[in-house]
Amino acid sequence: MSEYFLDNYDLDPDQETLVAIVQAAGKVLKEKGIEGLENGRYKIDDSSAAANIFTYKLSPEIVHHIFSIPPEAIRVSSEGHAEECEIAYLPESMLEDGTQCSAELGLYVTEVVCRSGGLPPLHIEHSWNIRGWKGQPLEGEYKVEYSVNGQRISPSNLDLESLDLRNPEDVRRLIADIRNNAQSLSADDIDTIYKLIDTISQNGV
Repeated sequence: MSEYFLDNYDLDPDQETLVAIVQAAGKVLKEKGIEGLENGRYKIDDSSAAANIFTYKLSPEIVHHIFSIPPEAIRVSSEGHAEECEIAYLPESMLEDGTQCSAELGLYVTEVVCRSGGLPPLHIEHSWNIRGWKGQPLEGEYKVEYSVNGQRISPSNLDLESLDLRNPEDVRRLIADIRNNAQSLSADDIDTIYKLIDTISQNGV
């Protein structure tokens, strides 16, 4: 078993588990990932400097192995990466208004499902996020979104085109609709992320 795996954790991940997995991901991504700058985020000790972010684009083989996504549902870029599939670590940072954020972890995986009858493919976007305000408990969330031709599909059959986002009630309905596809991270999610971190740690840059 890799050094990055926890031997045990509750079915509902606690703060210790969430903090530990963010730290483990940060350690690996600082070594294996690509360093960049995050728009809209600033270093806590220098509000004039953009915050650093570390990302690692996933290969088709990793996406298939870790997430059990069929190879035919994985789009491959010209560089050989799986399109819209990456893990990112953002160290502690600050918003423009001075609000401080804890270190964050984001994992994003997209699968493209072909449909018969000449219908356009269905895009399924999975995301796992762990984040929170500095000094406050972290929150872990898994969310899945469906779209066709760039248009989001509502899980509750909400007519998105009829919404008026200037209307507070319509905004509330949209937020509730988005939340229908979200849930707290589970022990299985934590296990999956650790397996991914372990795989990346054993691969080259």
